[in-house]
Amino acid sequence: MNNTDYRIVFAGKDDCQIEEFVPVAPAEGEVRVKNIVSLMSAGTELAVLRKTHRAYTTGGFMEKWIQYPFYPGYAAVGRVAEVGSGVTGLSVGDVVWHSGQHATSGTIRADVCELVPEGIAPEDAVFFGLVQIAMTAVRRAPIVLGESVLVSGLGLVGVLCSRLYQIAGADLAVADLSTGRLERAERMGASSVVNLSETSLVDWYDSRPDQRPDVSIEAAGVEANIDACLKATKNGGRVVLLGSPRRPMEIDPYTDIHLKGLTVIGAHTMSVDAATRAKDVPYLFALCGGPLGLDSIRTHVLPFTDAPRLYDGIERDLDEYLGVVLRYED
Repeated sequence: MNNTDYRIVFAGKDDCQIEEFVPVAPAEGEVRVKNIVSLMSAGTELAVLRKTHRAYTTGGFMEKWIQYPFYPGYAAVGRVAEVGSGVTGLSVGDVVWHSGQHATSGTIRADVCELVPEGIAPEDAVFFGLVQIAMTAVRRAPIVLGESVLVSGLGLVGVLCSRLYQIAGADLAVADLSTGRLERAERMGASSVVNLSETSLVDWYDSRPDQRPDVSIEAAGVEANIDACLKATKNGGRVVLLGSPRRPMEIDPYTDIHLKGLTVIGAHTMSVDAATRAKDVPYLFALCGGPLGLDSIRTHVLPFTDAPRLYDGIERDLDEYLGVVLRYED
């Protein structure tokens, strides 16, 4: 496939394919990038592939975006191959992170590209976008050194969020259904782990009331987990909704929020202003280059042609699959 361009497409529900396409020359303000790697997202991408994304039932601004055929991917690293008119700051040969699709190449706006600093491997730099998403929780709910933080849901964004809070000085607890993911978090320094396949979050903290977290991060987007985080967090604490809930839900606002004096914080990626995001860029790349410990988070680096089976693995084998990187160069 070296002389032809290919991309991943969701042709319909549960139908992931590899298709050939003709690349488009960059117009004004655009660049064409030959991808080296891209990073799979178990959240949004699986929700579209399985047709469980909330927009399929509730509509909203994302309804048109998730229609089939759908071209997934929003985190890739590649080399600039062509530069359109009016582009400044990027040249042919530059290595960039961009929010384009899973494809051998992409023609995209230059303003969604970030120049990858020298010395950071593409397999590390490709995590930049999801680290930026995880950083939303830290920006929306910064902590004081030594405060206790619970991250419930150890998918890729949840794991990256837990690492950011550890670097910020949190006393970290984590919760998940996957024993393998909990063991990984424990090796990376989590002080407490809650195996949700053995006990509920509420029961675990009810038996240890002195360990209730100051801040709880719901990173799975699961309605029952949101409710559990509200109940588990200490009085006067904060609950951060980092995961994207897929369906409406009912809560008990008097008992679980009002009476406890909780603050509930939305942490969608769009909740942080552009100026703050821009200021974070060099620091997040620096974190990708070492402190985040991505070698322990990146579980697979495989050819992009393996994507159809990898989505099944990400969904079904939580212990084995976490940070899955697709490779486009031999």
